[in-house]
Amino acid sequence: MKKVLVVFGEGSKKNVLIDSAIFFKEKFGYEIVPLYVKDVRRDEIIPATMDGMIVNLSNNSFSQERDAFEEEEVKHLQEKLKLRGINSVLNVEFGFPWDIIKEYMKLADLLLFEKGEALSESAVTVLKNHFKPIVMVGEKAITSLEKVGISSDDGVKINKSVFSFINIFPEIKDFVMLTLLYKIEDNTLLKYLKEKEKVVEWKNFDGETAKEEYLNEVNNLDLLIMGNLSRGYFFEKITGKKGLNIMEKSQTSIFIG
Repeated sequence: MKKVLVVFGEGSKKNVLIDSAIFFKEKFGYEIVPLYVKDVRRDEIIPATMDGMIVNLSNNSFSQERDAFEEEEVKHLQEKLKLRGINSVLNVEFGFPWDIIKEYMKLADLLLFEKGEALSESAVTVLKNHFKPIVMVGEKAITSLEKVGISSDDGVKINKSVFSFINIFPEIKDFVMLTLLYKIEDNTLLKYLKEKEKVVEWKNFDGETAKEEYLNEVNNLDLLIMGNLSRGYFFEKITGKKGLNIMEKSQTSIFIG
């Protein structure tokens, strides 16, 4: 049986992740493997002030309160999973997120985690190092794959992601290919999909409002297939690359193979 590893963390949108996991279970027969990661660095990333008060991170009572809060959060998550019919054991680990996720991914087929409003350090690490397909869940839970988009620059990375997607989900036949300021005539990915008997609608965006219209179209999708981040993530951040911009600004869930 195929397995989807669902990663939760402190403050993650648990209902959105659970609903998405259940969709993959019911629609495609995935076994759900829930994982809660307690980030070993969590005390390092707490702001020095909270609600106008100075926080002493070395204060033992503060750390104890935080630990107690997280334990309560884990308990509620376990209860929520059972109420939704997910009887799999909730794995709880403490350490560096990527190190933990990497080990669990060895026995999984697909990784599911929250995209968030901005890419966290952990998310960036996963994107730069993952070795199996991932889905970053957006603002809304994934409950359908009727509207699947492909963000294409006809590069190797998006070709790889599309190849992974159509092999994992051969049932999906219809796609919308989105391009920005691009000529479609020589797009090899489009030719490849047509040879695989997929139906592809092409939409290109041009002009002064192209980026805004592009993101609006993305936000109407159930899922967007993208190529992965390059190793030069921070360079992409500085130069404002399109792919990174879509990842961070779109509300839609993203698949990367």
